[in-house]
Amino acid sequence: MIQDAVETKLSDDKTLPVNIWAERGIAAISPSVQQRLRQIRGTLIQGFQAAIASDDLEAILLKLNGIEDELRGFAFEGVGMGLTQRDLVAPSKQNRVEAFVASSGAAYEHFVYVGVGLMLGKPPLPLEPYISQLNPERIWLVIDGYGFQHGLSHWQKYLNDLAIPEHLSGYACRVFDQGMGRSIWFVDGADVTHIAKTIRAFPSTRQADLWAGIGFVCTFSGGAPRATLEALKTAAGPYQFALIEGSAFAAKSRQRIGSYSPHTELACEVLSGIKANAVAENINKTLQSFQTNAATPNQEVWHHYRAHITMPSTIAASI
Repeated sequence: MIQDAVETKLSDDKTLPVNIWAERGIAAISPSVQQRLRQIRGTLIQGFQAAIASDDLEAILLKLNGIEDELRGFAFEGVGMGLTQRDLVAPSKQNRVEAFVASSGAAYEHFVYVGVGLMLGKPPLPLEPYISQLNPERIWLVIDGYGFQHGLSHWQKYLNDLAIPEHLSGYACRVFDQGMGRSIWFVDGADVTHIAKTIRAFPSTRQADLWAGIGFVCTFSGGAPRATLEALKTAAGPYQFALIEGSAFAAKSRQRIGSYSPHTELACEVLSGIKANAVAENINKTLQSFQTNAATPNQEVWHHYRAHITMPSTIAASI
């Protein structure tokens, strides 16, 4: 039954990286990385618990406002998970995720939709029955979160056996891989050697999107020292542009929510050679040039859905 599939306690989850590093042959994880990953997980659980504890959307927001600004986005992902669980177990007239996004403003909405994908990917469940209720322009975010959760919770099948959900096709498979690339950062404990080994096992047609996911997560989530980021840039090899592009959109995401992070600053300095604000402004200028020239990004070199959510008015065509 769907209720049995989606009811879960995140605090009891045994599929999280802290429990699988040994299984993946990773003997030692940097204490700073472990601390950061636990901090992120704890913040996500706070958001999840807030969402399942109350029907009062304002009360949920008040709880999130007490979370440190630099971490708050992860709490909104947890809210997306919690509200999706409630919608699946006890549907209401109005979709709870859409109601929350409408009441909370646009700044953090992309985190909420990623959280939807995290919840749907956990059992895992098919996307279509639920996402038909959501804003169609944000479905790509759901697929990103869906990919992340598949890599995190079902890593044997999707990272070891290189599977991809049968019901996804076309560009959705690329978005799935970008999300799954983010999961590799956690599953492989930010260990560059293991990250590179994991990605090299995939067909070359999938590797750029996986590296782009790594670029986003190492910049937004952080936790790794300069030496690790420098090694990561070298390990990306021919996919270095994808790594840097993912990093740039993470900087833009931080700029959009007005959240400064020393992790983002360090990653931009190492990967792009400039400060995070400058990286974000480069994204702005590039997207504005697309608008001026009546052009849309090339799928081979631009994350369409990330461009669409960071500056939606500049992307005229549907993805």
